[in-house]
Amino acid sequence: MTFQQAVEYATTRLSPIIDNARFDARLLVCLASDSDLTKLLAHPTKQLTNEELTAFKSFLTRRGRGEPLAYLVGEKEFWSLTFIVNQHVLIPRPDTEVLVEIALRVIAEKQTPRILELGTGSAAIAVALAKERDDATVTATDISAPALKIAKQNAARHQVSIRFICSDWYQNLGAEKFDAIVCNPPYVAPEDSHLHPHVTRHEPTEAVISNHNGLQNLKLIITDAHRHLHVNGSLLVEHGFKQAAQVRKLFNQRGFKHVQTHPDLSGRDRVTSGHLHPQRKSLHLDDTG
Repeated sequence: MTFQQAVEYATTRLSPIIDNARFDARLLVCLASDSDLTKLLAHPTKQLTNEELTAFKSFLTRRGRGEPLAYLVGEKEFWSLTFIVNQHVLIPRPDTEVLVEIALRVIAEKQTPRILELGTGSAAIAVALAKERDDATVTATDISAPALKIAKQNAARHQVSIRFICSDWYQNLGAEKFDAIVCNPPYVAPEDSHLHPHVTRHEPTEAVISNHNGLQNLKLIITDAHRHLHVNGSLLVEHGFKQAAQVRKLFNQRGFKHVQTHPDLSGRDRVTSGHLHPQRKSLHLDDTG
């Protein structure tokens, strides 16, 4: 089978389930033959070796089942950096770059800021912040040991110093306090009609799904943030575009000030931030409704 024949074959197979099937088909051939697009287009009649053909068919089967390209490639770009990804970590999304932008804005005037990222996954957010603020002390947590393994590899790849802690949100942080806490938690309700089945089938559901209409983890993070923030420290969380009002209410009930929601690349509400006020009200989890 030649390069071109493989592309046509994969395009036909993928067209019923993927919008830009030819793009994916070309990428699969490139992956299988360790070629780039230039070589693929310049040598359409080049034959795949038996080993390459076997790899191509394997990639095609996996893609045909809906496995994300990022997992096939093993990498994903975020913040103009390339991150190692596998099935243990959520694939970084472009809209999450808004979270990094807002975080950099709120710590802009702070000298040697202490930053905490909760649920770091691939560490894309933590690494991006550490690259932009090399004077910062960055701590990142995750409950998943396999995810932390990938996170550490990405920190090493981009030559940044990040302290990683295996923790269920704040559980293993003791009494530590930070100038900024950032988090892209699971916030999709199990019954959300916008959730593509390929996400639940291939990406770690614990990094996507949250109970109580997607708010369970957001509520826990917002409720306990005051225990780990310096006075006038900032909390920033990503959330679903329909959850903004509820998230702002949680921020306000926990005594945060200057609470505001920021849009993503599509103009949808995506990140809410707030500053911890010195006279924060003392509320209990049950008070948040």
